[in-house]
Amino acid sequence: MTVTTTTLGRDTTATRAAVADPSAGSLNGRPRVFVLHSLQPLTTDPAQAFPPDRFEVVVLTDADPATVLREDVDTAVEQVVHAGRDEWESIVRSAPGAEVVSNDEYCLVECARLRAATGLPARHPAHLDGYRDKVLMKRGLEAAGVPVPRHLTFEPAVTSSRAVADHVVASVGLPAVVKPRREANSRGVEVLTDVDAVLGWLARHDGEAGWQVDEFVDGDLGHVNALVRQGDVRPVQAGRYLGPLLGFERGRVLGGWTLPADSPQAVAAHELNERVVAALGSDGDFVVHTEFATTPDGRLVVLETAARAPGAAVSELAHVHAGIQLEVAHLRLQAGLPVPEPACTAGHHAGWLWLPVMPGQRWGGVPEVVRDLGSDVEVHVFRVGRDGNTGADVRLGAAALLTSTDPGALAHDVDVLRRAPWFGAAEA
Repeated sequence: MTVTTTTLGRDTTATRAAVADPSAGSLNGRPRVFVLHSLQPLTTDPAQAFPPDRFEVVVLTDADPATVLREDVDTAVEQVVHAGRDEWESIVRSAPGAEVVSNDEYCLVECARLRAATGLPARHPAHLDGYRDKVLMKRGLEAAGVPVPRHLTFEPAVTSSRAVADHVVASVGLPAVVKPRREANSRGVEVLTDVDAVLGWLARHDGEAGWQVDEFVDGDLGHVNALVRQGDVRPVQAGRYLGPLLGFERGRVLGGWTLPADSPQAVAAHELNERVVAALGSDGDFVVHTEFATTPDGRLVVLETAARAPGAAVSELAHVHAGIQLEVAHLRLQAGLPVPEPACTAGHHAGWLWLPVMPGQRWGGVPEVVRDLGSDVEVHVFRVGRDGNTGADVRLGAAALLTSTDPGALAHDVDVLRRAPWFGAAEA
């Protein structure tokens, strides 16, 4: 086995670049590609999707330009333009023929609109809200016979009362999982364990629109990913999560691992994903990412799905496991560029961990237990982990990528490393 450690801390200062007005949307013969960004950072260098010798990439963002790339993407974007959304269309139109793509959940609707407004072919699902709105998603899946959690929508808005709390408990049971209808990355998600917690949540959100609540589905959590090309669904990779993608702010380690492509669990997951796409729409060219729970009686229950590549390290796991980097594939599919066929082999498996650094803690070095594992381990230490977390909130201190030819050993190693001591008290 090998252990590789990298300390991260690139200069995140981004430069605002003026958008030129070249003919046919190209510069020096290179076609221009606008990558839209708002809240979800790119998890890979966009040059992997659009090589700079062939394309001119411009990231168009309405957020802090320093947040365009996740910290572990150790590169710089060729051009970043910071502008309000009301300016995006005029900027895109200044480069006729330019492509417009995005992997940001909060830009997908605008991306589809801009593509239509500038005469580009439609790449997103025609009914994109079915993949974005958790209520419409579950209604569409239910109508197609796809299992989903029991759920309740707060319409037209949340009302704080004992009667509403009792209705929530009667409808979905306890624990209950409250979620915004249109958010991603677990934003706003809370697990309410008793009636008092439900009452407290209702009081805090009284009068707010856009909320729903699900039953808490007991079972092993997993995900499954595929390429969709105008109705053709090609399986890429299925995997398991360590548990819910919640609790990081309390110091919980997040992670997961790939499943062998020919395992019954992976086969069932891919069949489920095909049913999801059939129910919500298979028109378009995109990556579909579905999260589900496998209940103790073997049922697969869809929790959420998205018409984009996943976050965390799942896209990189797919690259190891099937030769497809999902974010790169999604961006290229939107631009109408070729994407290789998935090539799953039993000999390539991967796992990932996100390691939180608590306030007052600092990177303590690779735990000795890593040296005794069978997997190769690649650890990326983030700036806040290396320099010490001097803030009041929990931060992402390090990320680990594990690779192995033995899927059983890999799952074991992921579990061992999530229990290992990565951070300790910072020196005074």
